[in-house]
Amino acid sequence: MISRGITAIFALLILGISAAVAQGPERPDMARKSGKQLTIKEWKTTPDGKKRWIDHAEIYNAQGQLIEEAEYSDFGTRLAWRAEFEYNDKGQLIKERIFNERNKLSKVRTFEYDAHGVCTRQMNYSANGVLNSYRQFEYSYE
Repeated sequence: MISRGITAIFALLILGISAAVAQGPERPDMARKSGKQLTIKEWKTTPDGKKRWIDHAEIYNAQGQLIEEAEYSDFGTRLAWRAEFEYNDKGQLIKERIFNERNKLSKVRTFEYDAHGVCTRQMNYSANGVLNSYRQFEYSYE
């Protein structure tokens, strides 16, 4: 039973939708229903509500796909990291570009799918395009 749950969670992470699920499945739906790009900013506030700062931001396209995500530090004054996501015509995540705190490209991940639309491989590249590693995914049900 635990194995099935872990397999399901793992599959969600592989498909690149973990951010949308972790933050609430309604976000992609909100973008799709409006037919417009949706930007969501998350703010941290002091307990008294007198000060607030940006903590996290997400941008979804009109199809409900997460296309950009950013995390901030130092009370919202500094970018911690940023990622851009690219999808194919089937709606599958095919590329993720991760930028560092200076907004400089630090790594790229690409994703491959089988004929059934299941993610089978994640390729991990350095910013200059050198393949550093890859993850091969195997699925089993028990």
